[in-house]
Amino acid sequence: MIATNIWVVFSLYLIYALISLPLFFITSDGWISFFFYIAFTGLFYIGSSILLFLSATARTVRKRTKVKVKKYFLARIIGLQTFVVLFNYGSCGDTFCYQSFLPTLLEETNIPLIFTPPFLVVLFALLLYLGFLSLFLLDVA
Repeated sequence: MIATNIWVVFSLYLIYALISLPLFFITSDGWISFFFYIAFTGLFYIGSSILLFLSATARTVRKRTKVKVKKYFLARIIGLQTFVVLFNYGSCGDTFCYQSFLPTLLEETNIPLIFTPPFLVVLFALLLYLGFLSLFLLDVA
């Protein structure tokens, strides 16, 4: 566990959200990037940032600004986000592309890849990532 100030957590989360959204957007393509990552994930980051700010403000008023951050939550969140970003699917017109970001990148450099997860696995990992991130924020707030 890491003991820190709620405002440090809020500032780092805001930076994290501002970096994560473009990462999701860059590694996907077409309407998928707009729907899943700009609309859905963007709304999640905006909403969670506002709620974390309100929680930090309320904690400051009560003079309880010390929080404990669980390291294992951070490791799971970063691991799931890395998986989702690396295997992020794009769109080819009206349909899904058959390959995701990392396999396409490796194919262009002639490096073979053994594992390519299906879109539903990546979508499940995204929902799991958002769930863990929500639990982390609830735990901190």
